[in-house]
Amino acid sequence: MAEQTIVQRFDISAPGKVILHGEHSVVYGHPAIAGSIGLRTYLTYTALASSSSPPQVIVEFRSIPFTASLPLDLFDAFLRELDCNETLQPDAFLEQLRSPGDFPFARFVSDPAPSLADVTSKERMSLGSTLYIINRVLRSEGVQSIDRCCLGAGGFQLSLHSEMSIGAGLGSSASYGVCLAAGAYHLSRILKAQFNRDPSAMNPDVLKKIYRWSFDSEIIMHVKPSGIDNEIATNGGLVRFRRGTGVDKLIKLRRPVRVLIVDTGVSRSTAQLVAAVAKRLELFPRTVGPILESMGGVVDEAIALFESEDHEPDTVYDRLSTLVNINNNLLRSVGVSHPALEAIFAIAERGGFASKLTGAGGGGCAFVLLPDGFRELDSFQRLVGVLTEAGFRTMETTVGTGAGVTLS
Repeated sequence: MAEQTIVQRFDISAPGKVILHGEHSVVYGHPAIAGSIGLRTYLTYTALASSSSPPQVIVEFRSIPFTASLPLDLFDAFLRELDCNETLQPDAFLEQLRSPGDFPFARFVSDPAPSLADVTSKERMSLGSTLYIINRVLRSEGVQSIDRCCLGAGGFQLSLHSEMSIGAGLGSSASYGVCLAAGAYHLSRILKAQFNRDPSAMNPDVLKKIYRWSFDSEIIMHVKPSGIDNEIATNGGLVRFRRGTGVDKLIKLRRPVRVLIVDTGVSRSTAQLVAAVAKRLELFPRTVGPILESMGGVVDEAIALFESEDHEPDTVYDRLSTLVNINNNLLRSVGVSHPALEAIFAIAERGGFASKLTGAGGGGCAFVLLPDGFRELDSFQRLVGVLTEAGFRTMETTVGTGAGVTLS
């Protein structure tokens, strides 16, 4: 292949999300509402020029930060010898990652960092899921070895970074998984000499594949994901979602949904919080069961307001604010709040705003629902000032209007 035909670079990005209503209850078959936000995760593929060292596959995680490399010969062996599509399924690989011992793919990695042997490390989880999904996607697309003439003389680099805090409840892991799945898919196109940047390269059939592969990544990250995060990261928009069936309604917004996202800076484990709610449901089914069902009711009430043409904006905002407060108290009752979140709720309430946690809880982020013309309100300026003074990072965004995964 002529040098000028080598793909030198491509970029993938995918949005984070806010769950407006339905956290935790979505795991049990009830609906949830989620929408894309303005914060995104990025993957950059770069062909590497020839150098004195053997060709490499370099994987860079800028948000950790951490970098690993695999000699291209060993990456080729990784594809030939392991089949993460037919043979090794995500739950089985997760068990390997969480079992004490060497990093599962250590023999293919140059000078494995000591942190890769730590079952609790972000390095082990990030590199493990990345290599697993790359193998799974390439194998699924019929790529079982490397055609070097399709690559740069020095191999290639994948660099990932996110504008979202890890473990903040904004879907950073799903956004990462979607970027990774899309990046691996387009790597397969490079290796089959079929890469192109035409809009048809991200057609509905490809997006369905990206969604499925990113769900596999979410299994590795969260054990029992609902699928809502990677749905939003793949397709964007504002949707009603059910576990097992996916999106069952595209919500037609009659007016923008504006929120102030507030990051506690407290990282937490979604898997542990989901397990804690499951335990509470097991112990108190007649109490917790109806609470989860009520959360589903909030979803239906909110959708009716989002799509309503019959009410004045102020009336809709007041009613949506009431639903935000109701759902937040339901979430508190199943034990997923945190002192940092409670501080945010108190500040918002003193300022006359409704707020709730978003995502798994236990830290992460909350959002404050904002009215039309909020920037002109003294109460909003005071709210941001008090939150900032208390050490919280804030970001204004509109929910449900951004693009899903993109290729450039």
